[in-house]
Amino acid sequence: MNTVQIGSKTFTGPAGWADITPRHFRQLLNWRIGLDSDPAGRWVLLELWYGIGHKYWHKLSDDNRVSLISLLDFLDTRPERWMLPKLRIGKRTYIGPGDGLDFLTFGEFMYAQAARDRYRSDGQPEDLAELMASLYRPRAFFFQPSGEGYRKLFDIREHPEQIKRVSIVPVEIQQGVLMNFEGCLDRFPTQFPHLFKQSGQGDGGGSWLDVGLSLARQTSALGTFAQLERSNLFLVLSTLDAIMKENEELKAKLEK
Repeated sequence: MNTVQIGSKTFTGPAGWADITPRHFRQLLNWRIGLDSDPAGRWVLLELWYGIGHKYWHKLSDDNRVSLISLLDFLDTRPERWMLPKLRIGKRTYIGPGDGLDFLTFGEFMYAQAARDRYRSDGQPEDLAELMASLYRPRAFFFQPSGEGYRKLFDIREHPEQIKRVSIVPVEIQQGVLMNFEGCLDRFPTQFPHLFKQSGQGDGGGSWLDVGLSLARQTSALGTFAQLERSNLFLVLSTLDAIMKENEELKAKLEK
């Protein structure tokens, strides 16, 4: 947390995404939509998050005000930590994918990634709703089998109904989920460097996920494709990255 001293008064507020609560995040999303991300809106956030009233703003020089606004520069990045762990939708509690997508299965991730790509391409609301439905699962009842985070297991047969249910979530929340998802994706090239290197992503190459899926179908290391879909996302990606690394090392030896 950051601490700001104005006269004899001390104010405390978030220093980065790690300090942002779900309430803070909802306020941020309202600012992004309501003020069209106008930089002046950061004054509003400083007032909300630090509790700095108008009477204190008037005591500050222009340089001090600029310095204060810079405390929110972390908002120019996207969060890897999952900012809205739970959502109440209708009468059910929905559980998010966990920090860094830790709760996701590979199958859930494939549907989420496909929906995200379509939304970025055509901007259709139904694609954003499908992203939501792929990332958030209803909390399992005590008699239901559950995955990580007590999430009800993903069932593609229920997916259309889940998309319909989550479509009522306010658009600013859906946009925030998209931003959060992409923030988690931002660290993947560092986490799985061999998988991304082989895809050639960033220089006109194919999708890294397509490369991973192709490799997964060729190897028995992850079982059948049905088993692959039910496996934890990071177990699958870590395994595929390790296989890519072994292939690179073998190729290097053969070329000597």
